[in-house]
Amino acid sequence: MPNIIKKVAQKESATSDKVIEKTSTTLDTLEITSDWFKSKSHQSLYYATLRKGYTNQTLFALLDVKKSASLEKVWAKRYWKTFHCSSIILQNGNDIKGGLCRQRWCQNCNRIKTAELRNKYEEAFKNLQQDDDLLFITLTSPTVKRGKLNDEITKRYKGFARIKDNLRKNYGIKLIGGRKLEVTYNQEEDLYHPHFHFIQKGKKESELLLKLWLEQFPNAKLKGQKIILIPKNNEGKDLQEIFKYATKHEVKDDISADALHHIYSCLKGRRIFQPYGKLKGVKRVVEKKENSLNGDWLRSGNHIWKFDRHELDYINEYDEIMLNTQSIKNQISLEERRVNKNKN
Repeated sequence: MPNIIKKVAQKESATSDKVIEKTSTTLDTLEITSDWFKSKSHQSLYYATLRKGYTNQTLFALLDVKKSASLEKVWAKRYWKTFHCSSIILQNGNDIKGGLCRQRWCQNCNRIKTAELRNKYEEAFKNLQQDDDLLFITLTSPTVKRGKLNDEITKRYKGFARIKDNLRKNYGIKLIGGRKLEVTYNQEEDLYHPHFHFIQKGKKESELLLKLWLEQFPNAKLKGQKIILIPKNNEGKDLQEIFKYATKHEVKDDISADALHHIYSCLKGRRIFQPYGKLKGVKRVVEKKENSLNGDWLRSGNHIWKFDRHELDYINEYDEIMLNTQSIKNQISLEERRVNKNKN
């Protein structure tokens, strides 16, 4: 078995940083120095409100997807629950609170879930890295047609379970790490790609995991797999990757909306992130049922704020606007164009 573990070189890291910097837009700098936001809480809720607006657009497309008569009401209820996620914000003094739907197709709830998982497991993974190498692994198999996606996901879950049992019984090795399922869709080819990402302890264990995976899935090609050594000083960037969403929440048209709904249907009831082995230092993290912020930019009082999807803002009983979203968006857009013009 060839050693395909790639150590992250300083040159690769520098290149990666440049890519991130380039694609994160000029707003990273603008947010810090501008007067557009009256406080950190104001800024945080502004971006959460933009995500809610984008989520709602996706929901309307998902609701329009044709479903079987028996499942139409079931999925409509799930999607409408997300539509109402934080649609009402209650203000008590300067405390503001909104309920959460906790659904995986909600961008804001996904961010909260990612943060919870990271808080829960990050210390445990760092503890593993003190004892041995920690590796980021991607294991794939050929893409599949729509009708085979659900069975293929089940097949890959069972395949990993067999690999763990094989290593324990025949090699005396107990795997320790975490596994995340991700499913992507290629609209041009109309194919689905379920695959696993792992954070795995030990170089030997990682190479054996890859070897047995290729035996379980003989159609999988070696070049489609990836094992990368995680540097000890990368500030948890790879850990962030494994806790992220299970699929990209992108809807371009009716076809992509139908594909996204199909992915959610196949993921229903499945645990996307799963730790395995004995992880030490796992923290107890309580799942948030509501989101709370300090409305320090608002006048103190008791108000009910309702989300307006046209204004992308919250409006209270006196028709006052909470965030001034549209004005801030326009100012940011103008500043971006000015900065980009100066660069050119």
